Amino acid sequence: NLIALPAFSDNYIWMLHDGREALVVDPGDAAPVIAALTAAGLQLTGILVTHHHADHIGGLAGLRPRLQGLVHGPARENIPGPLQSHLDGDQVHWNGLTLQAMDVPGHTAGHIAWFVPAVGDDAPVLFCGDTLFSGGCGRLFEGTPAQMHASLSTLAALPADTRVCCTHEYTMSNLRFAA
Repeated sequence: NLIALPAFSDNYIWMLHDGREALVVDPGDAAPVIAALTAAGLQLTGILVTHHHADHIGGLAGLRPRLQGLVHGPARENIPGPLQSHLDGDQVHWNGLTLQAMDVPGHTAGHIAWFVPAVGDDAPVLFCGDTLFSGGCGRLFEGTPAQMHASLSTLAALPADTRVCCTHEYTMSNLRFAA
């Protein structure tokens, strides 16, 4: 099961679970994760991080006491440890799924995305952090336009049926800007 947990004013923390165990992506706030874990009776067994911004890692300290697994994140970002660091092509195995790290610099210098290939009838899933949004892409804080273009080209090459899980709800503002 894939669930979007709203946080702050426009963030999403993504949760994968099988009814017993859960993995969360970019937990900027521990409170919505703890509430979801408690409500569903889930054990937190993994955390994935895409980049170092506070709205993506701010909940790590609050979740670590509940975590029965590892925090996985980008090797080229300053993420509070303990952290299992990953580079492009590295894989994390969780609950029968393989999640592949993809370098997608631009928003930050060491930003990564996590790609889950298709399993059975389930479409592939991409946890893209702040690289890609509905109708737009992330602001360039540390990277260059060329890096962001290359990163977006990498993501565009993924299978067409990939479910894109971005971490902010900017759809309407992006579409207003585009119009």
